[in-house]
This record gives sequence, structure tokens and C-alpha cells, in this order.
Amino acid sequence: MQKTIIIRADASEIIGSGHIMRCLVLADELHHYGIQVIFVCRTLQGNLSEYITKRGFQVLNIPTQEPLSTANQEIEIDFMIDHIQTLNLYPYWLVVDHYEINEYWELALRKYVEKIIVIDDLANRKHDADVLMDQNLTEHGESRYYNLVPEKCKLCIGPQYLLLRSSFYKERKIVKKRSGKVKEVLLFFGGSDPTNETQKIINSIQEDVFSSLNFTLIIGNSYAYQKSIIQKCAALEHVKLYIQTEKMAEIIAKSDFCIGAGGSAMWERCYLGLPSAITIVATNQYPSVSMAEHLGLIWNLGDYKQINSSHYTDILLKAMSSPNDLLNMSQRGLETLDNQNSSEQNILTSIILEK
Repeated sequence: MQKTIIIRADASEIIGSGHIMRCLVLADELHHYGIQVIFVCRTLQGNLSEYITKRGFQVLNIPTQEPLSTANQEIEIDFMIDHIQTLNLYPYWLVVDHYEINEYWELALRKYVEKIIVIDDLANRKHDADVLMDQNLTEHGESRYYNLVPEKCKLCIGPQYLLLRSSFYKERKIVKKRSGKVKEVLLFFGGSDPTNETQKIINSIQEDVFSSLNFTLIIGNSYAYQKSIIQKCAALEHVKLYIQTEKMAEIIAKSDFCIGAGGSAMWERCYLGLPSAITIVATNQYPSVSMAEHLGLIWNLGDYKQINSSHYTDILLKAMSSPNDLLNMSQRGLETLDNQNSSEQNILTSIILEK
């Protein structure tokens, strides 16, 4: 019987697309090894079920809505068990990448799956997991999870566990030392950009002082203001817009500077040595962004609620006049994330393939 992995993750205009996108990296690798991957998702506004299907994976859509209350957890648990039994599955692993799922949900599914992997970075609830992965670099690291997981749980903590597409490994091998000069600028605030930083920065880059720069703006399918941004970008010759691009590594590699949000994308940029200014768009980003700032990997712009278009104008002007600072950021990023798995295989894939 073909080995099966179930991935439980959601995307929406509020949640964003990060959980799904990093799980797709894992799914692509596992598919390469002949493992069947099934996604289980809620059909929330801005979900990526259609996109997952186009990427070649089966999606089971759960009929529950936000928030994932106790009552909805019961509905979801019944849904999961029913489909596992109906499809005659005994999943090799269940991968959970979801902030609203905890030990209660996982214990209910335990006897229907062989092992459970949890991807988290909040460290604010208990898990019944065999493996827990947190891709962020934070002050307390593994100790944050000591009372939240069973003793037997393997902890994979830090950006060395980033779920990276193969294109990132390729670009890392050929990455060139940057000059410190700013010509190509990447703008990316996550797939859904729920705080709409994209709108703020579009207003700032229209100023004449930036007419000599080339901007690459990336948004996702779950971004709620697509039509408006498409229209604005069409009128700006120095802005190239990508929607749900598969070329993130290549774009990062050719860029000189980035303004974006925290999260996994911040570490991806550090991995390829791209100097960045970071806006904190969610509470869970505070610890990792603060640590990255402390290590000199990024410029921390602070909380999105305190930022307007003029702040983005100022940080672009600062970047254009600070080549040495950008070079230092680039080198520190490359050095800090220089401990990736030498096999160029994501460590979660290695763990799943061990048995």
C-alpha cells in the first residue's frame, strides 16, 4: 500500500498563506519519493484549496468556519476520522501546521495515524506530537516547549529547519556578494497581507526620488485588494507585479534590498543574504524579528499600526544611502543561516523517510 501523509493547514485573508506554502514545500519533496500527500483545509475566504489542487495534491475541505471553537473541533475531528476510515487510510504521518489546533485535537486523532508532526512558533499550548518544528530563531529556543510536548517529542528548533524549495539551495550555491547599491527592490508582505502594507508602500514608491529603482511587488491569491493593486501597478513602469509566484528564490537572489513582513519569508531572505527592513504584521512575529534585529540581520521597522507610507519612504532613502550597512546585513544573514542540511533535503522530509 502506498504510504500516505495527511497535512492539516489553512489559508485565508486573515490567516495568510504561509502555513500552506511551507507545507507545499514538504509535500513536493514527499511526492518525489512516491508518498501520497493529502491536504485537509477549511474553505475560508481566501483559501488556497484550488491552488493546492493545481499543484497536484488532493484536498479534503472541512465544513467548519473561523474561529475553530470547541464545537467546531468536534465536527472537524469527526470529519478527519470519517475520511481516514472511508479512504481506508492509516496515515504514516499527520502533519499539523495550525495555530488553533492543540493537544485535545491531536489526542483524538492519535490512534488513527502512526505519528504526528506539529509545526508551530507560538509555544502557547500543549501538543501531543512525536516531532515539533519551529523554524524561528528566538531567545529561549527549545526551552519554550519543554512543558508543552511529551518527553519523547523530538524538537527541531531554529531557521536551520526552514522548509526551503530546491530553488533556494540552487541559488545559495551561486549567490554573489552584493555591492550594497540599491537598484532592485523586493516588496513582499506575505500572501494575504491582511494589514495591507502593500497599499502603503505603493503610495511611497510613486515619489520621483525612486523613479530610478526597479520594484518587484509580490502578492498572493488570498490578497483581498488584488484588483486595486493590479490597476496601480499597471500605471507604474518601474514596478513589476507577481501574483502567487513560484520564482521567489530567483527574485530574492537578484534583489538588492527588501521591505517585507516577518515570518518564514524573513529567514528565506536571510538565507540568500538579502538585506531587509521588516514590518511586524502579527503578534507571533515579535520574538523572531527582535532576535533578527539583535543579530544585525534586518532593520526592524516595528509594528504595522505605527507605520505609514512616509515611514516606507524614509527606509528606502536610508537603504539607498547605506551601502555598508546593507553589505553587513547580507553577510550576517549568510553566516547565520549557513548550517542548512548538506543533503539539500528538508529535515522534516528526512525524518519522515527514516522509517
